[in-house]
Formats: sequence, C-alpha cells, structure tokens
Amino acid sequence: MSDIRVQNTKNNLIAALLSCLENKSVHKLKVKDIIDKAGVSTRTFYQYYSDVNDLLRDTEDSFVAEYLKNVEKDRDSLGDLDLDTPFEDQLETILNATKNTIEFCYAHKKEIQVLLSDNGDTRFYNMIFQTGCEEIMKRMSQMKNIDQLKMDEKEQMRMMISVQVFVHSIIGMVRVLLEYSDRLAPYDVRQSILTFLRESPVASMNINKN
Repeated sequence: MSDIRVQNTKNNLIAALLSCLENKSVHKLKVKDIIDKAGVSTRTFYQYYSDVNDLLRDTEDSFVAEYLKNVEKDRDSLGDLDLDTPFEDQLETILNATKNTIEFCYAHKKEIQVLLSDNGDTRFYNMIFQTGCEEIMKRMSQMKNIDQLKMDEKEQMRMMISVQVFVHSIIGMVRVLLEYSDRLAPYDVRQSILTFLRESPVASMNINKN
C-alpha cells in the first residue's frame, strides 16, 4: 500500500475516533465503534493499531508534533526579547510571536475541543501542559539581559510555580476562545490575549512594567 493510502487510512481512523469522542468517553470506546464510524474492516484497523488506546496515542502524538512545529516558528520570530524596552512594547512582541500557534489552534479546533473534553484522556492535557511549560522557559532563557535577574532558590521556585499556573490558564483561555471563535473578530481575539499576557510570568519579573 502506498504511503498516501496509508496516511489516508490513518487520517480516516483518527477522524472516526474524534467523531466518536464527541458522544462517548474514550474509556468506553470499542474498536467496533471506530470501524463502524470509519467504514473500514476490523482487519484494516488492526493493520495499523492494536487497540483504541494505540489509536488515541497516535492521534495525540501527531497533534503535539504539529503543534510544536508552529510553536517553534513563533519562537524563532520572537528573537531576543529585551527586558529594557517598554513593557507594552514587549507584550506586542510576545503577542506577534503567537501568530502561527493561534492559527494552528483555530485550524484544529475540533481536535483540541474533543481531546480536552471530559470524553478525552488526561494524557493529552498533560502533554500540552508540559510542552507549554518547557516553551515558556526556553523563551525566557533567550531574553536579553536575563542574566541580570539574579534569583535565589526560593525565587526560582516561585517563578516555576508562576509558569505552571500560567500554562494551566493558557489552556483554559484557548478552550474558551475556541468556544467563541465563530463570534469573535481577529481583533477581539488579539485583545483578549493581550490582556491575558499582562498577567504572564514575564510581567511579574519585568523591571519596566510600571
């Protein structure tokens, strides 16, 4: 079977999984549910996946891999954020460096909403959370003059707590914005994110905030 046919079959199974998850918990899904929705044979399913969880993991891993590609594009566009520049200018720079990620999330609205729903599983949330925390730390490490910020062990711990709380909040914000995506203009989305960024860990460590 050609690579294109293989990928098309997998995409069909993934689409069937997401469709099934709209009405049934992943913990209650059976292989039969997937093959009935996809319109494929049992043999075809087991040619690619051992069970529903195997399909779910592939779906989640594929999503996160593509998500990270867009995150990395945004990180590259961010450059070296300078803490000595006015705070509002910093926020604009940070916001502009979310363009690819936001577009990706809107293009994959269904996957995000379904996988983060009660019918999904916690692994997906944990993967997004972990990658979010790691990304913020990478971006903070690239800031200009970051070495001038001396933090003791307790301050570093507080920063990590702030990052983790912020990432949990980001995930929540994305879920809400996606719910209103058909009613919000791009400008409104941008302003919502800009307001949100004012409470980011970068804001708490910023010497030019006031």
